[in-house]
Amino acid sequence: MKILMLGWEYPPHIAGGLGTACQGLTWALAEQGVSIHFVVPQLFGNERAGHMLLTDQMRRAASPQGDEQQPTRRHASFETTRIPAFLQPYWSPGQFHAAVHDSRKAQSHGRAAARKDDRVARALIDGEVYGVDLISALYREDFYPEVSRPYGEDIFREVERFTGNVISRISSEEFDVIHSHDWMTFPAGVALSQLTGKPLVVHVHSLERDRSGLFVNEQIDQIERFGVESADRVIVVSHYTKRMLEEHHGISGDKVAVIHNGVYPRQAVQDYRLKKTWPRHVVLFLGRVTFQKGPGYFVDIASRVIPNIPDVLFVMAGSGDMLSGIIDRVEELHLQNHFLFPGFIQGEELEEMFSIADLYVMPSVSEPFGIAALEAISFETPVIISKQSGVAEVLEHALKADFWDVDRMADMIINALLHEELRQELVCKAREEVRKLHWDAAAQKTIAVYQDVAP
Repeated sequence: MKILMLGWEYPPHIAGGLGTACQGLTWALAEQGVSIHFVVPQLFGNERAGHMLLTDQMRRAASPQGDEQQPTRRHASFETTRIPAFLQPYWSPGQFHAAVHDSRKAQSHGRAAARKDDRVARALIDGEVYGVDLISALYREDFYPEVSRPYGEDIFREVERFTGNVISRISSEEFDVIHSHDWMTFPAGVALSQLTGKPLVVHVHSLERDRSGLFVNEQIDQIERFGVESADRVIVVSHYTKRMLEEHHGISGDKVAVIHNGVYPRQAVQDYRLKKTWPRHVVLFLGRVTFQKGPGYFVDIASRVIPNIPDVLFVMAGSGDMLSGIIDRVEELHLQNHFLFPGFIQGEELEEMFSIADLYVMPSVSEPFGIAALEAISFETPVIISKQSGVAEVLEHALKADFWDVDRMADMIINALLHEELRQELVCKAREEVRKLHWDAAAQKTIAVYQDVAP
């Protein structure tokens, strides 16, 4: 079976859990004999995708590279060319507009002048996310060799351009099913399906209502509804998200398949723990610093923990539109000596952070799944998660509380930090649960969806 998959990021150049989920799922699908052509807006040349054909919208293909954590896969050789696109998978229309404005200032006045407030700039255009300087790259002559403008006038025109490029360059491909990930690829998926007659599966990793809360962008909301209504089948990452689709978009539950994300087991990196020079207690928040992830609640929780456990460091790893305000809030509360903001982290930095953390806390306001909680457990780090998360459906041995109940979460953190035996018990039991949540199981369920729409 041949699958044409449309996505917005692929490791190691990721901005969130979507790329991690796509990597895990495609690895497992390829292992089970599925042929995948994965299309993204841009490639950077060091993607590890030897198990499938990975190209960008300009039809450049990535060369597979080794990955010591990756299972043995089928490999082929492809030419690599970098064609970045001015878009990140979690940008809102406002963030896109601000980023374009920032890039134009950089072009006119120099990068330093455009970045007087480095914290805001990191929240808008985090060069570490993709490993390249996007602002400088935008104005290289070879950046977009086939188009005259470096970016669309707004985020929707950029999505429209991606859709046009996919149709013009991919529609002649041979494939059995189209698989689109999240709203930015839904228009391209629907258009390809209508043009080719091939069935469409859309994969909802998060909804606009998750990301924006009360401030929903109606146009994104409409595109999501258009995608799920037009699709032959819809895959969601949790029953939590399925209920939201049914209630908000009016989608029949019979059309929706719940396929939880997985994780490949890893050995805890004991070397990091042996060399740990951090404070005695480390509490980790890892994710986009946006309303959806509850960073403000994390700060409120910390303010209740610190008076009881002075030797504690709260690490908020990530970037996002709330980062600058969160830093200001920490300073207002005089907690800056107990906080660290390392920005977006990945690779060895990410492994070290998971390994040395005593607790991983996920106070999300609305979390379709929450794959970072599984990753934390794979590094033998116990987790405290909000009840408003999809991962709470599959993790019995995690401490859980409502995201707004900061007193309850603070009590949980204090007890867990003071009692190592509690942390060890949580990790031991949760590890057994995670072993059942592997990507091979997710791939089997995904293949069943493919066979249902394209026997």
